[in-house]
Amino acid sequence: MHLALGPALLAGFIAVALALCEARLFFGVDFTDEAFYVAVAYRFALGGTPYLDELSVPQTTVAVLLAPPVALYHAVVGRGGLVLFVRELHFVLALGLGSAVTLALRRPVGGASALLVAVVAVAFVPYAIPSVSYDSAGCELFTAGSLLVWWSRSEPRVRLAAGLVLGLAGFVYPPLFPAVALCCLLSLALADGRGRSLLLRAVAPALSLPLLGFGGLTARAGPGHVLADYHRAAHYYAEAGGLSKLREIETQFRHSFVWWMPLAAALLVLLCARIRRWSRLSALLVVVLPLGLLPAHPLRYTASLAFVEDAGFLALPLLVLARGRREARELMLLVWLPALAGGMLTAYASTNGGIDFGVGFFPALIVTLVLASWALEGVNVGRLAFAPALLVAAAMLVIGVIPVYRDGPLWTLGTRVASGPYAGIATSSGKAQFLIRLETDLGPVSPACRIAFFDDFPAGYLLTSARIDANEVWTTSLPRTLTGTYDTELVRYFYRHGLPNIVVVMRRIPYSLPGVWQSEGYAPDNPLLVAVRASSYRLVARRLDYRVYRRGRC
Repeated sequence: MHLALGPALLAGFIAVALALCEARLFFGVDFTDEAFYVAVAYRFALGGTPYLDELSVPQTTVAVLLAPPVALYHAVVGRGGLVLFVRELHFVLALGLGSAVTLALRRPVGGASALLVAVVAVAFVPYAIPSVSYDSAGCELFTAGSLLVWWSRSEPRVRLAAGLVLGLAGFVYPPLFPAVALCCLLSLALADGRGRSLLLRAVAPALSLPLLGFGGLTARAGPGHVLADYHRAAHYYAEAGGLSKLREIETQFRHSFVWWMPLAAALLVLLCARIRRWSRLSALLVVVLPLGLLPAHPLRYTASLAFVEDAGFLALPLLVLARGRREARELMLLVWLPALAGGMLTAYASTNGGIDFGVGFFPALIVTLVLASWALEGVNVGRLAFAPALLVAAAMLVIGVIPVYRDGPLWTLGTRVASGPYAGIATSSGKAQFLIRLETDLGPVSPACRIAFFDDFPAGYLLTSARIDANEVWTTSLPRTLTGTYDTELVRYFYRHGLPNIVVVMRRIPYSLPGVWQSEGYAPDNPLLVAVRASSYRLVARRLDYRVYRRGRC
């Protein structure tokens, strides 16, 4: 029997948790990754073509889906508050995941535990970037879809929805597609003859939707361009990367599993306690084991990913304690095993390597919490079944809400941006002043003008009405072994399309802590700068942080 965590206390905790997650959207300005997520969708909203105008591939598929709401917002409101708008869309997706978790788990673990696990799902934000990206949307849809597929075994009415959600996961983050297929194949393997025919309602959209969506984009851009873009991503950004990337992932795990030495001892004690029927000691260990895997630096923006990576594996020993339940075995096959595959795939595909394992592996944390609840019932302390989810939810609110990606600590962000794409978001005074100065120097620009920023400043394209004019919105600084071909490729793009009317050369970019900057260095023979000097550009703004060049009457 499940203990009803006092309804008022439960409602209060959930209300505070959701309020914290919503309030967090109003803090922290990032000029790199988050700006890239929004700028790609913004480019498509203004008419850019995936794989032809924008060669960068990670955000492409999710940006295709994000572009329509961005276009509508831009048509009605303009650029003001655009970044915050996309953050709110992310929060809506997170609430959708929380709803799916609650619906799938309310009967197996009880309403209180289901709601608390949903809080964990809402509070988890990969890299502490609360925006709609391939990481966040892929993780949310993959987690919701796999849980719905598992739930659909007992609730056939949700099979179509499960397939659609899982299919969207495979589309917005293509490296997850094999994990989506694995979930589908395992669900079919577990079903009987009649069940298989019914499950096809989920499997068909889960497998066909990504293929149809990606096929449509490929048909529009041409297979050659798509293949070239993915090859380019692997060459320049180490997205995928063969054995070298596998070694990076192995190194990440080796460092992570230092935590498993004391954990192994705790699991041994738990086994002994279970054998000797020491129910209170068993219950205590089940409750606190996940907290023993909290990262040593909980306020880093990778802390939640590191926690997921470790705590997700707790499902393996907890399965031993809950092995008598058929739902536990099915949960491991339909959710945990695809999550393991998803974690390996997202880590392999990402430039960040091993730490990205937590993106695809997040469903495994949900499995851990469910098995912990069932394990407590197995030692006759079912009244505490909600305790692991409650403690992990509280911990996730710390490691998922407080860290800020590439801005100062949360408590130092006291200047709220008043206008422009970052309107409504609080940041450091230095970043706010930087935004005002740059927008002023760019001045009112006609949408007919074309602009290019280099390097490492995708945020620039959100600060002006000028048309994006580069082969990708995030031109970046690369090792010298790659810089020559990378910059030459961009110069060729300019000469094919015509040089942009405005070029902004970044010298240093406000980064994380107040006063910390990312410096941009350029060799004297840099092809980009050579092209600017050789053309009829005039210097119109010379700042310590950047130079603005214009040509013609734009």
